[in-house]
Amino acid sequence: MSALLGLVILLMLGARAQDATNTDIRPTTVDPGFPRNASTNDPEVQKAVRITVYAYNNISNDAFLFKDLEIEKAMIQVVKGIKYMIRMKLARTICYKSMKDFLDECDFQQSKQLKQIFKCYSEVWKISWQHTEKVSILECS
Repeated sequence: MSALLGLVILLMLGARAQDATNTDIRPTTVDPGFPRNASTNDPEVQKAVRITVYAYNNISNDAFLFKDLEIEKAMIQVVKGIKYMIRMKLARTICYKSMKDFLDECDFQQSKQLKQIFKCYSEVWKISWQHTEKVSILECS
């Protein structure tokens, strides 16, 4: 009798396993931790771009502030937080570094002598539970 009961239980478990495979979960081609494309309009990407701009302005010896002219590509990767990988263009503004609180109101330089644009790649690592945001790579040319 116990062998018959065991067989019934196995059949029931098999039926449940069959039901579990018929759910709406679809296979994915993205592995956990694998970088994926992100919208350049995503507010979190925009924050990462601003962090990059501040980092660039802090290390630059230029008298003027730079700000993002164009975000060419953005990717994100989940690795002990979120890493943003961004390709963008930075351009010199008409604002001096002492005006850093007014970056959003700064227009870009129009003068041929002062106009300057750099192509940059940055990686911003955000670890929200530690309240940290760090530019780990910033390369401009």
